[in-house]
Amino acid sequence: MARATELAGFVGAALAGLAYIPQIWHLIHERCSAGLSRLAFSLWLTASILVTSHAVAIGEAVFVALGAVQLAATTLILAYTTRYAGSYCASHLPASLAPVVRLDYPTASLEADHPLPPTVA
Repeated sequence: MARATELAGFVGAALAGLAYIPQIWHLIHERCSAGLSRLAFSLWLTASILVTSHAVAIGEAVFVALGAVQLAATTLILAYTTRYAGSYCASHLPASLAPVVRLDYPTASLEADHPLPPTVA
């Protein structure tokens, strides 16, 4: 039975790694650090170092594997979040940084179809 739970532990470690892939992919390929806290990932990295060190010291292979996944993922996220700090993809661009589109300003094609009334000087 211990072998089955150990296998389950390794599967869980692999799932933890897979769960990071969409976040890391978006961060690197879109160069978008929206919603990612460098402080939080610094703390997670520190915690992962401490817990993984303990797992290595006691020889718990499942937790060493999980720790390796956590260390790799948090290191990547922290590095790229720092590199792309303040960068946003189109879908995460804050409204305050979005270009202003004036809907009340007619375009040339609209003016041809619907001439504007003369202005009063």
